[in-house]
Amino acid sequence: MRAFRALLWRELLAIWTSPIAWVVLGTFLLLSGVYFYEILWVLSRPSAPYGTPMATFFGGSLLSYLPLVLFVAAITMRSFAEERHAGTLEPLLTAPVTTNQVLGAKYAGAYLFYLALWVPTAVYPFLLWRHADPAFGPILAGYLGMALLGAALTALGLLASALARSQIVAAILAFGFGGAWLLAGIGGSVLPAGSVAGRVLRYVSPFELMDRFRVGLVDSRDVVLCLSLAALALLLARAVLDLRRSS
Repeated sequence: MRAFRALLWRELLAIWTSPIAWVVLGTFLLLSGVYFYEILWVLSRPSAPYGTPMATFFGGSLLSYLPLVLFVAAITMRSFAEERHAGTLEPLLTAPVTTNQVLGAKYAGAYLFYLALWVPTAVYPFLLWRHADPAFGPILAGYLGMALLGAALTALGLLASALARSQIVAAILAFGFGGAWLLAGIGGSVLPAGSVAGRVLRYVSPFELMDRFRVGLVDSRDVVLCLSLAALALLLARAVLDLRRSS
């Protein structure tokens, strides 16, 4: 446990002292603020469609997902690719620590930063509360959905970083993994609902998942899906690191 804490502290320090982290944080807050303002403007018009601001904020359009995938790719791209480029990955893997400890610290550091991105957005429900009576149950469920979505995307990003030789390649690969998940969701909405492929793709669709969370429906199948995808990606990343440790 002491080794894991040391590795986690090392990872958190590396993330928060990296310029890219502050660029990601600032850009995320800027885009989320503009997006929330646009949601309020659209929903305030007499001809506006039915919906609540926070439900729309949590995955109301494709614009909610593409930047998210890109931000996670930017967060995770340095995890192993930078260590490899700097020549510190091999010493780290041959140090008296386990692969699980290294991978766990990398994942925890990146995921904590992802969660930190969402903390300032908690001001939005309180701004609504001053002028309306928002239902906080669906809002909390929406944040839970985004946390689970981020858990899976962060694990996919770590897998990409473990596979890649450079940060740029890692970012492209991580965006590809996340984009493939989004494409699966789009495919599920296009294919006939009665077909086997359509049912499978709709089950793994991040859009279907967030459609339930953002209205306050917490389905255990959605939780299992995100955690299973995260676990699978981390197992594959561990296999890649084990190969590097033994080579």
